[in-house]
Amino acid sequence: MFRKGGAGKRRDAVEPAIIAALRAQGIQVWQVSGRGLPDLLCWTGARWVPLEVKTGVKGRLSAVQAQQQAPWEIVRSVEEALHAVLR
Repeated sequence: MFRKGGAGKRRDAVEPAIIAALRAQGIQVWQVSGRGLPDLLCWTGARWVPLEVKTGVKGRLSAVQAQQQAPWEIVRSVEEALHAVLR
């Protein structure tokens, strides 16, 4: 299920800055909630880019995400998110 506001799930602290930076580049961004799903779904106008946001070096994948070996990138900063989406 896609929910624009994250549906009350605890979000990583860096996520608002990442969303703001992506939107400033004209990227559409949705916060996603659900077990084993990425945190953000980004539309560049040409392709979809799912992102898993983690805070600093301590942020880890959930057991479900690790087990699924999620095919999306893990980003820990605004710079990493911009690079992942705009490349």
